Amino acid sequence: MPPRPALPRVNTLRQSLRALSSTPAVAAESSSAAASSSTSTMSPFGSLPPLLPASTERVLPTSTSGALRLLREQTTPSTGIYLVARLHSRSYLLHPRDVLTLPTLKPMQAPGTTLALTRILEVGSRDFAIRSPAAEGKELRKQLPKLAGVDSSFETIPPWVASCELTVLEHTKSPLTHTILKKRRKGYKKTIQNKQGWTRLRVGDIILGDGAAPAESA
Repeated sequence: MPPRPALPRVNTLRQSLRALSSTPAVAAESSSAAASSSTSTMSPFGSLPPLLPASTERVLPTSTSGALRLLREQTTPSTGIYLVARLHSRSYLLHPRDVLTLPTLKPMQAPGTTLALTRILEVGSRDFAIRSPAAEGKELRKQLPKLAGVDSSFETIPPWVASCELTVLEHTKSPLTHTILKKRRKGYKKTIQNKQGWTRLRVGDIILGDGAAPAESA
């Protein structure tokens, strides 16, 4: 019976496997280093210093006309501009061409009717904004009435600074809802049916004024 061939030692196999696994890594490191050195030598911006923020801060305008000028530089009446308006006892963030759904407005207006926004709290762009004192939540709560249903007058942005119109699209109703009211051990049960009415409005272009109040007629 011929003798069996001698098996290789385990240590020798481990060393050979380690050498095989480490060889691609070394090659990859050397290739990446060569690529980085070649790109650094070929890049025309390798010797330039890093960009630093501006040392002088932008001076903010002190007049309404100056603030409007900054807004016009960044926006157009239909793009890049927004406003915050007060409608139905709530504040809404609106952009041009948005569709706003509110509870049915009274008196009901025919579709196609244009309505002017008279309670604009804020108008602005990405970097600048013109705000009324009522745009702050704390200040607005101070000026709101304590009783429900009572109208209040708070300071808003006048129309000669910013104006916007809403177009009535349609009057619609939500699906019929059933609300069941019960009283335990009283034998009381009542079903209330309701269809909530809604008015859909299209937000128009936001027009910036000249910032000068109109002269009062004598």
